[in-house]
Amino acid sequence: MNVSLFSSGINHYNEIKNVSIDEFLPPHVVVYVDVPAADVYKKIQEKGNAAEKKVELSYLQNIEDVYKSSFLPQISETSEVLQYTAAEAQNVEQVVEDIEYVKISKAPWTEQNDVTLHHLRILVQDKCKVTNLFNLPTYIPEVTVGGLDYDKLYYQFRSLVGRKYATGYNEDIGDKYIWLK
Repeated sequence: MNVSLFSSGINHYNEIKNVSIDEFLPPHVVVYVDVPAADVYKKIQEKGNAAEKKVELSYLQNIEDVYKSSFLPQISETSEVLQYTAAEAQNVEQVVEDIEYVKISKAPWTEQNDVTLHHLRILVQDKCKVTNLFNLPTYIPEVTVGGLDYDKLYYQFRSLVGRKYATGYNEDIGDKYIWLK
């Protein structure tokens, strides 16, 4: 596993997180199930598909390390964190009971009232409003398609059966249309 690829993924995640809206409140409770990377790797090798089996143990270990060194300390500043081993998490009734009894004492939840929570509910009900509040980078090498590639993909798409013309005008899939006179 190329460590620079992993760190560029983390950097991209942090960039998106840092430029996204801050009007959303963090979760009340985070349930973290701590499964060692070696155990995850073993299960993937036993049951994973061919693409999953290519994942290296060092990659999984890096993810685990970042969660423990960065994510958990950061999220614990604003959310209650319940941490379980894989065996402990199997007892779902106990996990649910722990969630029910957790006392929310961390900001920003303690600073909210009915009016501010109502405004947040209204905000998140409209998906278009939510997406308009994000400032995403315009160039992401992994997903950005250049002009030449776009042109090639566009003509490949248009050559597919039923994609040459607008819906209703493709005879190759049985569309029947009437020319207006």
